Amino acid sequence: MPSCSFPTHYSTLSAFRMFSNSSNFFGISSLLKDQATLRDTERQRAKRISLRKESLPVGLHVNSGVFRKLTAEPTLKSAVDLRLSSLSLQNDVHLDIAICPHQYTADPTLAWEMLKEKRPVKPVRQMKLDTPIKPDHVRFVCIGCTHGVKLDPSILPLGDVLLVAGDFTTCGLPNEVHSFNKKLGQLKHAYKVVIAGNHECTFDDSFLRASNREVEAKEMALKQALQASLASAKVTSSKSLLTNAIYLEDSVIELFGITIYGTPWQPRVDNWAFNLPRGQALLDKWNNIPSGVDVLLTHSPPLGHGDQMADGQRMGCVELLNSVSKRIKPKYHVFSHIHEGYGCTSDGYTKFINCCICDENLQPNNSPIIFDIPVHPHTKQFYLQNIKKVMKRKSRKTMMGPRIWLWTPSTDEDGLKVATEVGPSSTTHCYVEKLQCS
Repeated sequence: MPSCSFPTHYSTLSAFRMFSNSSNFFGISSLLKDQATLRDTERQRAKRISLRKESLPVGLHVNSGVFRKLTAEPTLKSAVDLRLSSLSLQNDVHLDIAICPHQYTADPTLAWEMLKEKRPVKPVRQMKLDTPIKPDHVRFVCIGCTHGVKLDPSILPLGDVLLVAGDFTTCGLPNEVHSFNKKLGQLKHAYKVVIAGNHECTFDDSFLRASNREVEAKEMALKQALQASLASAKVTSSKSLLTNAIYLEDSVIELFGITIYGTPWQPRVDNWAFNLPRGQALLDKWNNIPSGVDVLLTHSPPLGHGDQMADGQRMGCVELLNSVSKRIKPKYHVFSHIHEGYGCTSDGYTKFINCCICDENLQPNNSPIIFDIPVHPHTKQFYLQNIKKVMKRKSRKTMMGPRIWLWTPSTDEDGLKVATEVGPSSTTHCYVEKLQCS
């Protein structure tokens, strides 16, 4: 009998609920003192409220920096209260869900035959690439599996956030990464968020460290060539060459009040980078993903969505599917890896996006895929005006969950706009830190 695993992370969204419901919004001491009472009160409120999550305004749960401004407007106050109440219910339920490895995890095609009757997969029409960008919406542009194909700024649609779902090189050579990074710097997207794929071999330290006894001669020759290329480029990892992007590896970033979690792992095939055995090993990685993130960026597809090969076989991960549909419940799940699976589907709540640019013949015949998430106009304006400030903090990590950036319509003593960064530390305490933005 396979063992079940519980996610061990601390819910930052729970931390936000405590902040936003506290009588002293920025008071740490009073917050910590009353958090037990707040938790009990929130659970009682959640039981009294029955509200479908899809009817809620997306983004309000993380755009809390405008909380005081929003609640000052009667038309928006009720929406904020409802969103907070739904978060109480959502986190109380999802954090205690245990996902077990499926009995047929090693045979995804068979596993899908057993699950497909109860797992809806509905085709979704893609947004037109020339759709105008609204001032109160964040435009995401999704690409993946470009395999070294140069990005043409004239073809790539404009947007606020570019999501790259891995495999942007052929094998992760430093010169490939350098060229890709240079192209990213030429794009006009405010933020570029990148994860690695199985082809980014120089990003996976464990792949390069494999000993002679663990690999075949051909594979060892590749590893030695990659290590030589890193030495020639005078870098220990090609990750350091991505200076024009936010690189995520089992980590989270918050942009425009929207949480984005990125992870590169996928089921083992031919011993490429970031490969893990199906079952518990991969499930341990999925358990690191916080419940309630808005956008999940993975290289691997979940089982049943954008994972079917030309021969009809399924390649997705059943544990990823169960984690996404039962616990994480992102609004959008973006991935690549399986070139034949390009397109969009939905299970009724999460929209699944396979954004492979190259088809099964490695030809760049697929278009980028875009989607919008509504946010408060002031939040969007803040992030567009302070790109450099936010990018400087991209390398800062929290131990147990994502940061939440809060915009407040106020100024400090020097007349500068004030943003506030809220997140959990390595203990159960929370911190509040001011960022002054000119």
